[in-house]
Amino acid sequence: MTHPLVNALGYLAVFLPFALLFAGLSLGIPYLAAAVVFGAGPLLRLVLGNASSELPEWGERTATLLDRLPTLYAMAFPFLLAGVAVELYRHPPAGVAGWIGLGLSLWTCLFFAVVVAHELIHGSPRRRRLGWLLAGAAGYPLLAHEHLSHHATSGNVHLAEWPRRTESVWSFAARRSVRIVRSAIEYNAILAARGRRSAVHGGLIEAIAATLGTVLAFALAAGFAGLALILCVAAGVHFGVQAVTYLQHWGLGVDSVDDADERRYAWEDRCQFQVWLMLHLALHHAHHQNSSVPYYRLAPHPGSPRLPAGYVVLLLASFVPPLWRWLMIPALENWKRDPLAQVEPVRWRLVCLPANYEPRLVPRQ
Repeated sequence: MTHPLVNALGYLAVFLPFALLFAGLSLGIPYLAAAVVFGAGPLLRLVLGNASSELPEWGERTATLLDRLPTLYAMAFPFLLAGVAVELYRHPPAGVAGWIGLGLSLWTCLFFAVVVAHELIHGSPRRRRLGWLLAGAAGYPLLAHEHLSHHATSGNVHLAEWPRRTESVWSFAARRSVRIVRSAIEYNAILAARGRRSAVHGGLIEAIAATLGTVLAFALAAGFAGLALILCVAAGVHFGVQAVTYLQHWGLGVDSVDDADERRYAWEDRCQFQVWLMLHLALHHAHHQNSSVPYYRLAPHPGSPRLPAGYVVLLLASFVPPLWRWLMIPALENWKRDPLAQVEPVRWRLVCLPANYEPRLVPRQ
């Protein structure tokens, strides 16, 4: 088990994407944040291993600081984003490759900002409002609206809350995007019909305003190029959220698992770096069982389905459906056969291949 102090400091990784982005802009390598997080990040399992199945014994002061970390991040976010816009105004990228590199790194920062916003929307009303604003500023104002209803609808593949076992990430992302927008419009109509003062569900106006503020800041910083950059990044953030939902729930809906409508099944991965960077979002089955538990008190759930690789590897694999099925079907069938027969990546084994799921090779842990 990682020492509690090291474990606590590890959660500062939420600031790593922005730190790498500013370093990359200073060094003239705008793609640095994306390259490190998505290139080197998966390899850190070799060094850091997996998060322990047991919770650390946090001291009161440490627990308080960890509890406040998402709020501190949300408060720092506007200044970090403003710093990027100012740097863009002063030193715009040179050439198409520079803009693409900056776009990938900025997408990395905003995507993981949505992860922090996810933690906030499961908190108190004040934190939930802050999570709305953070998600909006990061380019995904519908986060709270779609995610809280997602928790209330277990295993439903018809409404695109869980993906169908037979569909690709591309199909699911498109189907879920339509569902989310239509749901927001319908809820807005219901509230308007009831004569509510706010015609949009709890905080959505503020979230959309935060999105528009971000778009305006980049447009002012770099004109049409800045506008195109932030719109492309926001579209990428939207797709990234749907792709992660696909990864977390594929094969665990009512079309594949009999009791999916009751048990809120989700895949988990214990990569320590990923756990730190995503505030335990990768321990997704445990999160679904009790979404009010703060991230630093969330441990891997016994008997949860375990992913055969980390999120980065599997997101790339999901873009090629035959490769995705080749990796995931053995993991799914192994979990169905025996939920306690955990086969998961461990240090040097970054990806569990189909051969790792042969019954004679399945170890009990």
